[in-house]
Amino acid sequence: MAAKFGKGVIGGFVIVCVLLGFFVGANAAAGGTKIIKLGAIVPLTGPAATWGQWGLRMQENFEKWYNAKGGITVKGQKYTVEAVGVDDKFTLIGGRAAAEKFFYVDKGDFIVASFSVEAISGWAPLSTKEKKLAVIGAPSWHPRPEAPYVFRVVCSDGERSTALCSLMKDKFGAKSVLYMFTDDIMGKSDSETARKDEKKRGLEVKGYLLVPPNTQDFYPFLTKELKKKPDYIHSTLPPGSTALVVKQARELGFKGSIGCPTSMPGDLKKWQGIAGGVEASKGYIAGLATRDEWSPLGLGYYDLWRKSYPDQEVSDLAYTMQAHVLMLAIEKAQSFDPDDILKVLRTAEFHSFHKYPVKAGTGGEKTFGIKNHMTVPYCFSRITGENQTEYLGSYQEFTP
Repeated sequence: MAAKFGKGVIGGFVIVCVLLGFFVGANAAAGGTKIIKLGAIVPLTGPAATWGQWGLRMQENFEKWYNAKGGITVKGQKYTVEAVGVDDKFTLIGGRAAAEKFFYVDKGDFIVASFSVEAISGWAPLSTKEKKLAVIGAPSWHPRPEAPYVFRVVCSDGERSTALCSLMKDKFGAKSVLYMFTDDIMGKSDSETARKDEKKRGLEVKGYLLVPPNTQDFYPFLTKELKKKPDYIHSTLPPGSTALVVKQARELGFKGSIGCPTSMPGDLKKWQGIAGGVEASKGYIAGLATRDEWSPLGLGYYDLWRKSYPDQEVSDLAYTMQAHVLMLAIEKAQSFDPDDILKVLRTAEFHSFHKYPVKAGTGGEKTFGIKNHMTVPYCFSRITGENQTEYLGSYQEFTP
């Protein structure tokens, strides 16, 4: 017997269908192409804003480059991408609020940029609850079983710091180091790693200095610590804070090297102004790759960036890769199910923007208890003049 429906039920059903059609169509572009929303949950204000704003620009550049290539096809349907930036304020509470906005207000699909341990700790439980996959470059975040939908495509801060200390020792003759960390979750984690890897890094440690977040006056700390005569200052502070360390250390007469195991500031000229000028900033070392380090696949992305931002280098090649690795995994899986995508991420080899292929290995599972880690080679350069750098080399240290 056929079911009978009253006019009210039929009318309600039609309204629901229309509404469903509206929401499904809301993520569709002209010509039937659908949109995948990629979130950059990064600090857009505060001392880490230089990192965050640069990270968002990277994703916006990826959007332009990737869509010009035509996007991807999954089960016959064409998809392009849209970059969505949300300010996490470099805090745990800010990270949670940013993810809630991205998931529930912006109707976002995947997170592809986030690096603050505090912010990620804020949104990771929500990612798990909602089964929202994040493929991010977060060197201080350690993959963990309780956050199965957070996948890291970057070498860790520990790996970077060990490579940078080796560079300082082998190329510049440093014998001792003063470490500077923020007194927060990320800084304490980096400090513990530095203590654990002290013998491996091979430098005499003059101090493990923890400073309050948002510190601007480093003179009292530096005046005391520089009396120990370190050869090298290793700062893991945000770029704005590190610029002040450079300025104030030079004013106090420090002549040694200063370095940071993360990205060279994107707006280098502006950063040099904060750091006390060109002379004060000369010799500063941080992550930066030359065009020669890019794969043929990534050169189109690189050239588009230089065209869009002629005064800004692509300061950290590793952070360009997450969105592209995710898209490769989705296309290979032919699925948007996060578990299907994770199977690909954990097993496939990816030829992305770096000239060396990358693959998740058993090291991540052995070290972190989950195979959600992919080490990417890291490149260092040093400042030689106004808005000028010298490339020092690529270092690849694999997770044990």
